[in-house]
Amino acid sequence: MFVRWMYVRNRVRELRKEYGLLQDELAKKLNVSQQTISRIEKEENSLPAEILIDLSRFFNVSVDYILYLSDYRQTTELAIEISRTMEEGYRLYQLYERMDKTKKKILMSLMNELAKDPA
Repeated sequence: MFVRWMYVRNRVRELRKEYGLLQDELAKKLNVSQQTISRIEKEENSLPAEILIDLSRFFNVSVDYILYLSDYRQTTELAIEISRTMEEGYRLYQLYERMDKTKKKILMSLMNELAKDPA
């Protein structure tokens, strides 16, 4: 954690500023002191797991994003939604692959029609 500490500071400050919050405003929302937020942003404090999780939930970003382990802001909820969508797509693909060429043509034609903009 200490190796990436500088990046944690930057992410917290970036997110706080992105939300238009002062340090004391963020501190109140997380139920910590303004000094705690200041120390986190200045590398003067370690980042306790519970505060890290609270920051993740408040800013709706992944812990990995805050820790600069990822540039994606993806939350757990979004990851679950993406996973479900991919599973559904895979099930459709499996059904499609079981069809003969004639049925595949009919299905593709139907999908093209359904996907057209009604306007």
